[in-house]
Amino acid sequence: MKFVMALTCAFALAGSACAADHGPVFGYATPVNSQRELSFDTGIFGRGGSLGTQLSTGSGLGYGLTPHVTLNAFLPAVFGSGSLPESRIVSGSEWSGGVSWRFLHSVTSVGKRIESTASAGLVVPGPQRDSGVLAGLHRAPGIAGTLATGLASRSQYLWAGAGYTRFAEASQDRRPDTISWSGVYGYRPAKLRRGYDQWDYRGFAELTGEHTGSVFAGGVTLPDSRTTNVWLGPSVLAIFKTVAISGGIQAPVFREASDSNGREHVRFAINFSYLKYSSHTSSH
Repeated sequence: MKFVMALTCAFALAGSACAADHGPVFGYATPVNSQRELSFDTGIFGRGGSLGTQLSTGSGLGYGLTPHVTLNAFLPAVFGSGSLPESRIVSGSEWSGGVSWRFLHSVTSVGKRIESTASAGLVVPGPQRDSGVLAGLHRAPGIAGTLATGLASRSQYLWAGAGYTRFAEASQDRRPDTISWSGVYGYRPAKLRRGYDQWDYRGFAELTGEHTGSVFAGGVTLPDSRTTNVWLGPSVLAIFKTVAISGGIQAPVFREASDSNGREHVRFAINFSYLKYSSHTSSH
Protein backbone atom coordinates (compact mmCIF):
# COMPACT_ATOMS: atom_id res chain seq x y z
CA MET A 1 0.00 0.00 0.00
CA LYS A 2 1.13 3.53 -0.62
CA PHE A 3 1.38 4.78 2.93
CA VAL A 4 1.87 2.57 5.97
CA MET A 5 0.92 3.55 9.51
CA ALA A 6 -1.47 3.75 10.43
CA LEU A 7 -2.86 2.32 8.71
CA THR A 8 -1.22 1.12 9.30
CA CYS A 9 -2.14 0.25 8.38
CA ALA A 10 -3.50 1.13 6.75
CA PHE A 11 -4.01 -0.04 5.52
CA ALA A 12 -2.80 -1.71 8.61
CA LEU A 13 -0.32 -4.41 7.91
CA ALA A 14 0.16 -6.94 10.70
CA GLY A 15 -2.48 -5.22 12.77
CA SER A 16 -0.80 -1.86 13.18
CA ALA A 17 -2.49 1.30 12.38
CA CYS A 18 -1.76 2.80 8.97
CA ALA A 19 -2.65 5.71 6.79
CA ALA A 20 -3.03 5.39 3.03
CA ASP A 21 -2.53 8.10 0.45
CA HIS A 22 -6.29 8.32 -0.01
CA GLY A 23 -7.11 6.55 3.25
CA PRO A 24 -7.90 6.88 6.94
CA VAL A 25 -5.65 7.15 10.00
CA PHE A 26 -7.07 4.33 12.14
CA GLY A 27 -9.18 2.14 9.84
CA TYR A 28 -8.34 -0.43 7.19
CA ALA A 29 -8.18 0.63 3.52
CA THR A 30 -7.15 -0.91 0.19
CA PRO A 31 -4.39 1.09 -1.64
CA VAL A 32 -1.02 -0.48 -2.49
CA ASN A 33 2.10 1.00 -4.10
CA SER A 34 2.51 0.92 -7.84
CA GLN A 35 5.42 -1.13 -9.17
CA ARG A 36 8.81 0.18 -7.99
CA GLU A 37 7.19 2.95 -5.92
CA LEU A 38 8.73 3.59 -2.52
CA SER A 39 6.73 5.06 0.38
CA PHE A 40 7.80 6.33 3.78
CA ASP A 41 5.67 7.17 6.82
CA THR A 42 6.29 8.57 10.25
CA GLY A 43 3.95 9.86 12.92
CA ILE A 44 2.75 9.87 16.50
CA PHE A 45 -0.09 7.87 18.02
CA GLY A 46 -1.43 8.64 21.48
CA ARG A 47 -3.55 6.68 23.96
CA GLY A 48 -4.83 8.13 27.21
CA GLY A 49 -6.65 6.24 29.95
CA SER A 50 -7.36 5.76 33.62
CA LEU A 51 -3.89 4.31 34.27
CA GLY A 52 -1.73 6.75 32.33
CA THR A 53 -0.82 7.90 28.84
CA GLN A 54 1.24 6.25 26.13
CA LEU A 55 2.74 7.70 22.95
CA SER A 56 4.15 5.65 20.09
CA THR A 57 6.07 6.70 17.03
CA GLY A 58 7.72 4.82 14.25
CA SER A 59 8.74 4.60 10.63
CA GLY A 60 7.02 2.59 7.92
CA LEU A 61 8.44 1.61 4.54
CA GLY A 62 6.63 0.21 1.53
CA TYR A 63 7.95 -0.96 -1.83
CA GLY A 64 5.81 -1.88 -4.84
CA LEU A 65 7.02 -5.27 -6.01
CA THR A 66 4.35 -5.42 -8.74
CA PRO A 67 1.42 -3.11 -9.58
CA HIS A 68 -0.69 -5.02 -7.04
CA VAL A 69 1.81 -6.39 -4.48
CA THR A 70 3.64 -4.26 -1.89
CA LEU A 71 6.29 -5.26 0.64
CA ASN A 72 5.99 -3.47 4.01
CA ALA A 73 8.00 -2.96 7.19
CA PHE A 74 7.13 -0.98 10.32
CA LEU A 75 9.50 -0.14 13.21
CA PRO A 76 7.80 1.67 16.13
CA ALA A 77 8.97 3.00 19.49
CA VAL A 78 6.87 3.62 22.62
CA PHE A 79 7.06 6.40 25.21
CA GLY A 80 5.25 6.57 28.53
CA SER A 81 4.41 3.97 31.16
CA GLY A 82 0.63 3.99 30.89
CA SER A 83 -1.07 0.67 31.64
CA LEU A 84 -3.41 0.15 28.69
CA PRO A 85 -5.13 -2.87 27.09
CA GLU A 86 -3.55 -4.70 24.16
CA SER A 87 -4.19 -2.99 20.82
CA ARG A 88 -3.35 -3.84 17.21
CA ILE A 89 -5.15 -0.81 15.72
CA VAL A 90 -2.71 1.53 17.50
CA SER A 91 0.93 0.50 17.22
CA GLY A 92 2.83 -0.79 20.24
CA SER A 93 6.42 -1.92 20.70
CA GLU A 94 6.36 -4.82 18.19
CA TRP A 95 8.16 -4.61 14.86
CA SER A 96 6.43 -6.03 11.81
CA GLY A 97 6.93 -6.85 8.15
CA GLY A 98 4.97 -8.55 5.42
CA VAL A 99 3.18 -8.25 2.12
CA SER A 100 -0.06 -6.66 0.85
CA TRP A 101 -1.86 -8.00 -2.23
CA ARG A 102 -4.66 -6.14 -3.97
CA PHE A 103 -6.48 -9.10 -5.50
CA LEU A 104 -9.50 -7.17 -6.78
CA HIS A 105 -9.46 -3.93 -8.76
CA SER A 106 -12.59 -3.18 -10.75
CA VAL A 107 -13.16 0.19 -12.42
CA THR A 108 -16.94 0.62 -12.58
CA SER A 109 -16.96 4.09 -14.19
CA VAL A 110 -14.72 7.10 -14.69
CA GLY A 111 -13.06 7.87 -11.35
CA LYS A 112 -14.88 5.08 -9.49
CA ARG A 113 -13.46 1.70 -8.52
CA ILE A 114 -14.02 -1.27 -6.21
CA GLU A 115 -10.94 -2.79 -4.56
CA SER A 116 -10.02 -5.53 -2.11
CA THR A 117 -6.62 -6.01 -0.45
CA ALA A 118 -5.28 -8.81 1.75
CA SER A 119 -2.18 -8.58 3.92
CA ALA A 120 -0.13 -11.11 5.86
CA GLY A 121 2.88 -10.48 8.06
CA LEU A 122 5.16 -11.42 10.91
CA VAL A 123 5.11 -9.51 14.20
CA VAL A 124 8.26 -9.73 16.37
CA PRO A 125 9.14 -8.28 19.80
CA GLY A 126 10.90 -4.93 19.63
CA PRO A 127 13.74 -3.85 21.92
CA GLN A 128 11.35 -2.16 24.37
CA ARG A 129 9.45 -3.95 27.13
CA ASP A 130 5.69 -3.80 27.48
CA SER A 131 3.85 -2.08 30.31
CA GLY A 132 0.82 -2.97 32.40
CA VAL A 133 -0.49 -6.53 32.45
CA LEU A 134 1.87 -7.53 29.59
CA ALA A 135 5.04 -6.17 31.22
CA GLY A 136 6.25 -9.39 32.84
CA LEU A 137 5.46 -11.80 30.01
CA HIS A 138 8.06 -13.72 28.05
CA ARG A 139 7.64 -12.61 24.45
CA ALA A 140 7.46 -14.55 21.19
CA PRO A 141 6.72 -13.69 17.55
CA GLY A 142 3.23 -13.68 16.10
CA ILE A 143 1.44 -13.76 12.77
CA ALA A 144 -1.15 -11.31 11.51
CA GLY A 145 -3.58 -11.12 8.63
CA THR A 146 -5.91 -8.38 7.43
CA LEU A 147 -8.54 -8.01 4.73
CA ALA A 148 -10.06 -4.77 3.46
CA THR A 149 -12.54 -3.96 0.73
CA GLY A 150 -14.12 -0.75 -0.43
CA LEU A 151 -15.46 1.66 -2.99
CA ALA A 152 -13.54 4.79 -3.97
CA SER A 153 -14.60 7.64 -6.25
CA ARG A 154 -13.55 11.22 -6.82
CA SER A 155 -15.81 12.47 -4.03
CA GLN A 156 -16.68 9.57 -1.71
CA TYR A 157 -14.97 6.58 -0.10
CA LEU A 158 -16.32 3.60 1.80
CA TRP A 159 -14.14 0.87 3.33
CA ALA A 160 -14.65 -2.11 5.62
CA GLY A 161 -11.92 -4.35 6.99
CA ALA A 162 -10.91 -6.85 9.64
CA GLY A 163 -7.71 -8.29 11.06
CA TYR A 164 -6.50 -11.11 13.29
CA THR A 165 -3.24 -11.44 15.23
CA ARG A 166 -2.00 -14.49 17.14
CA PHE A 167 1.23 -14.81 19.12
CA ALA A 168 3.25 -17.93 19.86
CA GLU A 169 3.87 -19.14 23.40
CA ALA A 170 7.14 -18.47 25.26
CA SER A 171 7.91 -20.12 28.63
CA GLN A 172 4.17 -20.73 29.21
CA ASP A 173 3.38 -17.06 28.56
CA ARG A 174 1.35 -15.81 25.61
CA ARG A 175 -0.02 -12.46 24.56
CA PRO A 176 -3.74 -12.37 23.77
CA ASP A 177 -5.17 -13.08 20.35
CA THR A 178 -6.68 -9.93 18.85
CA ILE A 179 -9.57 -9.50 16.43
CA SER A 180 -9.91 -6.00 14.98
CA TRP A 181 -12.34 -4.42 12.54
CA SER A 182 -13.19 -1.05 11.03
CA GLY A 183 -15.67 0.83 8.87
CA VAL A 184 -14.73 4.14 7.23
CA TYR A 185 -16.66 6.72 5.25
CA GLY A 186 -14.76 9.49 3.47
CA TYR A 187 -15.86 12.63 1.64
CA ARG A 188 -13.86 14.90 -0.65
CA PRO A 189 -15.68 18.24 -1.13
CA ALA A 190 -15.74 19.66 -4.66
CA LYS A 191 -14.33 23.01 -3.48
CA LEU A 192 -11.33 21.24 -1.92
CA ARG A 193 -10.77 18.90 -4.89
CA ARG A 194 -7.71 20.51 -6.44
CA GLY A 195 -4.93 19.74 -8.89
CA TYR A 196 -1.62 18.02 -8.34
CA ASP A 197 0.20 21.31 -7.59
CA GLN A 198 -2.22 22.40 -4.83
CA TRP A 199 -3.23 21.01 -1.44
CA ASP A 200 -6.13 18.56 -1.78
CA TYR A 201 -8.31 17.68 1.23
CA ARG A 202 -10.71 14.96 2.36
CA GLY A 203 -12.34 14.02 5.66
CA PHE A 204 -13.30 10.69 7.19
CA ALA A 205 -15.57 9.23 9.87
CA GLU A 206 -13.78 6.20 11.30
CA LEU A 207 -15.35 3.42 13.35
CA THR A 208 -12.89 0.85 14.75
CA GLY A 209 -13.19 -2.04 17.17
CA GLU A 210 -10.99 -4.60 18.90
CA HIS A 211 -11.51 -7.73 20.94
CA THR A 212 -8.55 -9.23 22.79
CA GLY A 213 -8.59 -12.69 24.30
CA SER A 214 -7.20 -13.76 27.65
CA VAL A 215 -3.57 -13.30 28.68
CA PHE A 216 -1.66 -16.48 29.62
CA ALA A 217 1.07 -16.16 32.26
CA GLY A 218 2.91 -19.22 33.60
CA GLY A 219 0.41 -21.49 31.87
CA VAL A 220 -2.50 -19.88 33.70
CA THR A 221 -5.22 -17.66 32.26
CA LEU A 222 -5.18 -14.26 33.96
CA PRO A 223 -8.66 -13.35 35.23
CA ASP A 224 -10.47 -10.35 33.71
CA SER A 225 -7.82 -9.96 31.00
CA ARG A 226 -10.24 -9.98 28.04
CA THR A 227 -11.19 -6.62 26.55
CA THR A 228 -13.58 -5.31 23.90
CA ASN A 229 -13.54 -1.69 22.70
CA VAL A 230 -15.29 0.23 19.93
CA TRP A 231 -14.08 3.68 18.86
CA LEU A 232 -15.49 6.47 16.69
CA GLY A 233 -14.03 9.76 15.51
CA PRO A 234 -13.12 12.09 12.65
CA SER A 235 -9.88 12.40 10.68
CA VAL A 236 -8.58 14.72 7.96
CA LEU A 237 -6.13 14.05 5.12
CA ALA A 238 -4.28 16.70 3.10
CA ILE A 239 -2.21 15.81 0.00
CA PHE A 240 0.27 17.95 -1.92
CA LYS A 241 2.09 16.24 -4.80
CA THR A 242 4.01 13.35 -3.15
CA VAL A 243 3.42 14.47 0.46
CA ALA A 244 0.43 13.67 2.69
CA ILE A 245 -0.38 14.85 6.22
CA SER A 246 -3.21 13.31 8.20
CA GLY A 247 -4.58 13.48 11.73
CA GLY A 248 -7.51 12.19 13.72
CA ILE A 249 -9.02 11.62 17.14
CA GLN A 250 -11.31 8.92 18.51
CA ALA A 251 -13.43 8.44 21.63
CA PRO A 252 -14.88 5.16 22.94
CA VAL A 253 -18.50 4.33 22.19
CA PHE A 254 -18.30 0.91 23.89
CA ARG A 255 -15.83 -0.43 26.47
CA GLU A 256 -15.69 -3.78 28.20
CA ALA A 257 -12.50 -4.07 30.24
CA SER A 258 -11.44 -4.70 33.79
CA ASP A 259 -10.30 -1.67 35.78
CA SER A 260 -7.04 -3.53 36.46
CA ASN A 261 -6.24 -3.38 32.72
CA GLY A 262 -6.93 0.32 32.50
CA ARG A 263 -9.72 2.01 30.54
CA GLU A 264 -8.85 4.15 27.53
CA HIS A 265 -10.49 7.55 27.22
CA VAL A 266 -9.03 8.91 23.97
CA ARG A 267 -6.89 8.01 20.95
CA PHE A 268 -5.26 10.42 18.53
CA ALA A 269 -2.81 10.32 15.63
CA ILE A 270 -0.76 12.64 13.44
CA ASN A 271 0.98 11.13 10.41
CA PHE A 272 3.33 12.33 7.65
CA SER A 273 3.72 10.33 4.43
CA TYR A 274 5.94 10.56 1.37
CA LEU A 275 5.63 8.60 -1.86
CA LYS A 276 8.44 8.45 -4.40
CA TYR A 277 6.91 7.77 -7.79
CA SER A 278 8.69 5.47 -10.20
CA SER A 279 10.13 6.84 -13.42
CA HIS A 280 7.63 4.85 -15.45
CA THR A 281 3.89 4.43 -15.19
CA SER A 282 2.27 1.25 -13.99
CA SER A 283 -1.33 0.33 -14.46
CA HIS A 284 -3.41 -0.17 -11.33
